[in-house]
Amino acid sequence: MLEVAYLLTASDGLKGATIENIAEASAVSKVTIYKWWEDRSALLIDAFLWRTRQELPLSESDEPVRAIHMHVRRYAAALRGDLGRVLLAVLGECMAKSGSTAAFTERYLAERRNLGVRVISNGQRSGAIRSRRPPEALYDQIFGAIFYRFLFGLDELSKPYLTDLIDTTFSDGQAVGA
Repeated sequence: MLEVAYLLTASDGLKGATIENIAEASAVSKVTIYKWWEDRSALLIDAFLWRTRQELPLSESDEPVRAIHMHVRRYAAALRGDLGRVLLAVLGECMAKSGSTAAFTERYLAERRNLGVRVISNGQRSGAIRSRRPPEALYDQIFGAIFYRFLFGLDELSKPYLTDLIDTTFSDGQAVGA
């Protein structure tokens, strides 16, 4: 069901990703869907999280700075495709349903942010990341800038921009190269 929900949202937006269409394409009943998810927004958030785990792995065992660089590049590329369209649809669904993105934060963002924060913490402990600012602040600085540019269509998320963003953030202001 998660794959179907994701694919319907990617291809047809919220208009096509109805519970009825997801149930029909998944060959299950609506009752089955509601057994696992309280509403469409919860299902779509979980579908987005499922796909993000597949497309955007972030390893805690790789060298932390390299892992963040690779993850950020894949994330920026994915935002230009289906993942970006689904992200906007899911956020729209959350806002329309509750007027906030709290459900998205609880179901998706907390998991992904916690993973990124752990990777950054590992880099700080090993000395690979020189900044002594809290790892949460470093994560938010990088991914907040990327999301802001994506959401408002500001400038391209080019490899040089992303490299400078990460290196400057991790060194507290002085680019170090990647």
